Amino acid sequence: MFDEQTELESLREIYYLTNGASGSWRKLLAFGVSLEQQLKRKLLWIWPTAVDLENYNHFLAKHNIQRILSIGCGSGLLEWLMAAAAGEHKISMHGLEVDRNWWQSKYSVRSFIPLNYVEDAANPSQLDSGFLSNCCNDSPPCAMLFCYFNNRRAFLDYLRIYRGKWLILIGPKPAVGIHTDPNPIQPQLPTDVWILRERLDWTDRNVVAFYEKIA
Repeated sequence: MFDEQTELESLREIYYLTNGASGSWRKLLAFGVSLEQQLKRKLLWIWPTAVDLENYNHFLAKHNIQRILSIGCGSGLLEWLMAAAAGEHKISMHGLEVDRNWWQSKYSVRSFIPLNYVEDAANPSQLDSGFLSNCCNDSPPCAMLFCYFNNRRAFLDYLRIYRGKWLILIGPKPAVGIHTDPNPIQPQLPTDVWILRERLDWTDRNVVAFYEKIA
């Protein structure tokens, strides 16, 4: 069992390993392996392997996807790993969250990527003319990411506003017993608009699915 002190020490190490000067995504992955499962899952729901990240970034580079907006990203630690492991194919990574007060409070884990906040718009429709459309248009290609998202209504709202052509869904493999909405394999997207281009099976029974808008 881990205690509060162990968690604080682990966070300090993660902060060090994600620092611009001392940061090392490979060392961060190795550190994650050393953690107890309960603490590991609390700090980051998915700890990918180096091969997982290599395959993920290979797809991004192949399609020249340079910008990603992660919806409901939390601290953005997974997204930091994705971008840090991209190598020469530089990825601009941003997050979107609700509850600015929590994520900027002393009780929250710090943000590892730049965060935008839903409440900065007076209503969801204003996101269309704000950072969402600016961050995710089609020049250069971008992607909108949902990782273990579980709000169908919000997902459809974002999908309606989104101007880009790539969608990345991360969630559990079938029969794992974890519910997400959208589900990466059966997201119930408009079938005449979106097509599945790639499925990656990640460690610990996770799936990464890439969808392209064709209309």
